[in-house]
Amino acid sequence: MNQIVITATAILVFCTAIRSVQADVFVLVGGGQVVGELLNREESPRRQYVIQVADGAKVTLDTAQVRQVRRPRAEEAEYERIRPTYADTAPAQWELAQWCREHRLMAQREVHLRRVIELDANHAEARHALGYSQIDGQWATRAEVMTQRGYQLYKGQWKLRQEIELAENKRKLEAAQQEWMQKLKRWRGWLGSDRQPQACENIRTITDPMAVKGLTMGLRNDSAPPARLLYIEALAKIDTPEAAKALAIASISDVVEEVRLTCLDRLQLKKRPEVVAYYVGKLKDKDNQVVNLAAIGLSRMKDPSSIGPLIEALVTVHKFKIAKPGGDNAMGGTFGNGARGSGAPGGGIGMSAGGGPTIIHQSITNQAVLDALVALTGQNFNFDKQAWKYWYAAQKKPPQALDARRD
Repeated sequence: MNQIVITATAILVFCTAIRSVQADVFVLVGGGQVVGELLNREESPRRQYVIQVADGAKVTLDTAQVRQVRRPRAEEAEYERIRPTYADTAPAQWELAQWCREHRLMAQREVHLRRVIELDANHAEARHALGYSQIDGQWATRAEVMTQRGYQLYKGQWKLRQEIELAENKRKLEAAQQEWMQKLKRWRGWLGSDRQPQACENIRTITDPMAVKGLTMGLRNDSAPPARLLYIEALAKIDTPEAAKALAIASISDVVEEVRLTCLDRLQLKKRPEVVAYYVGKLKDKDNQVVNLAAIGLSRMKDPSSIGPLIEALVTVHKFKIAKPGGDNAMGGTFGNGARGSGAPGGGIGMSAGGGPTIIHQSITNQAVLDALVALTGQNFNFDKQAWKYWYAAQKKPPQALDARRD
């Protein structure tokens, strides 16, 4: 009886039959497998596998060559027994492929289907089973068709090269943003400890635009004003449109005046059209405190394009809800956002149908809007919106040409 010693790591051995119920499948690191009975089961620690295969030969494998050892299912054992009995012809190999399908041996089935089309290139059943379709008289798989059309398989989906590039860029962007979030979380944890100076320096000196998302989240969610002031410094240094937008939002939404004013100080250094557009949009907010804060921002931006919207926002109308006396909300309050902290204004009260809360509409003059207009124009028509409109229209008229004709 011959003994074979295998030393190559990429060896592929496929044996013809399983000799006994003790047979195992030895899956090799380099691909392929050896099927046979393990003779040195008791060896410990294991250095080798000595395997007796179907023809009586012995195969020796180093442990580094074997990725997995598994006991074959009964169907696999039966397959190894009957496989040599099928002729190497297209009809016989098709029959064996069908047997494999019935016994759920899909990998073995594919081997025999491919052998069928090697023997008979136009075997339609085998072609269809392998995913081929006939296109313009030629057999082609879906993968081949999609590849010819310029598609590539990307994470289980067929996509154009441009789509893959966009997806990869997005993936890299999100990975970089996540990395910065982890850094900021770590540095935030150092604040209040002996590592605070290093944390402050790390945050202040950030210049990577990939950090904007994490800094924005910190500016929005961190409960400590000193930490938020650090994030403002970093965002101002990065100075991208996204960073400026984050500062503009905080200049209105932050509850701490120092934080709001610090945002305005940074935004004033480099006036951006997108920031002006953001403030202009906020002039229509249903909360008149937001309207006034937006006007303060526009006053700092000094952009003439905001004069028209500011005139429209001199007096704004807001809804208020007045509760029924003795009801659940007898003290009154705002409807929606309303005028934060201002309560319901007097006048215009009438009970709604059914005795429920009364909804009133109240015109409110916005002092910060007037201040912004005065600062931008050097004029002051108080809250006379019509006078402001007349003046503004006059500024936009071209000067009349002089009549050079002589009488």
